[in-house]
Amino acid sequence: MSRHLRHGFTLIELLVVIAIIAILIGLLLPAVQKVREAAARMSCQNNLKQFGLALHNYAGANDNKFPASRVTVGGVSKFRSWTPVALAYVEQDNVGRLWDMNTKWNTGTNLTTSNTAFKLFVCPSTATRMPAPNGIAPGDYGSVNAIRRRFYTANGIPNFPVPGSAAGDEALGALAKEVDTPILAITDGTSNTILIAEDAGRPSLYQQGKVTGGPTADGWGWADPDCGFSVDGVIPGTPGTSWTTGGPCIINCTNDSEFYSFHSGGINACFADGSVKFVRQSIAPATLAAIVTRDAGDIPGDY
Repeated sequence: MSRHLRHGFTLIELLVVIAIIAILIGLLLPAVQKVREAAARMSCQNNLKQFGLALHNYAGANDNKFPASRVTVGGVSKFRSWTPVALAYVEQDNVGRLWDMNTKWNTGTNLTTSNTAFKLFVCPSTATRMPAPNGIAPGDYGSVNAIRRRFYTANGIPNFPVPGSAAGDEALGALAKEVDTPILAITDGTSNTILIAEDAGRPSLYQQGKVTGGPTADGWGWADPDCGFSVDGVIPGTPGTSWTTGGPCIINCTNDSEFYSFHSGGINACFADGSVKFVRQSIAPATLAAIVTRDAGDIPGDY
């Protein structure tokens, strides 16, 4: 009578198999994360591309002028952002028609409309954020209105621009405050001038990749006129505090009205010709100044 023996894994063999599986998972996870981030970054770039096309379509219907980044109406400052007028050009005219152009952005029916969330206004790489007051839906992209004199001073850049676009201590960009900008006024070249860019994660305050627990000063939603920003650069300080404006830390330092993203190494930006480019956070300050200003006559370097 024959005897059949049943063979199983020994404890050592089982531990070896588990170790091999753990190693394979360890090798696979970074690759999966890279693929996910690449897809998220591409989706973010597509969002910006849609806004670039929208603003060009708006200009085509309005004397070849880009809209003001924000406007004052009847003495009321920050009355409305450029975003409501762009809705019709990103296939959201049904929401755009609800907007009352005679009422401030955060009152009445406009406040209700500003609670409407759009995937187009949100970068999928953005980390968790706190809810904005009054249910305002988030927005990770802002108009790049200008670059301030203190940026030039802090970064040792000579000759603050004083051509037609200079307004006090600001050298204006492609989407200026209060007035529509003729495309022909962008004499530095539309391919060399940023239109809108990432300032992601608001209202949660992020500083160099870490959430601090506090809110940013402003720019809490896609309809908020303060989502647009003028560039200062910052001097990093105590985490969770308002860092000193006017400094050498210029991209991915703070999302408190500065260039900021959750992509490794830089931010996405839509330029005035409608193209979308990745701007590295290692960019030279003088080059960043060149691609923000619209008519300073400066020539950008590598970015």
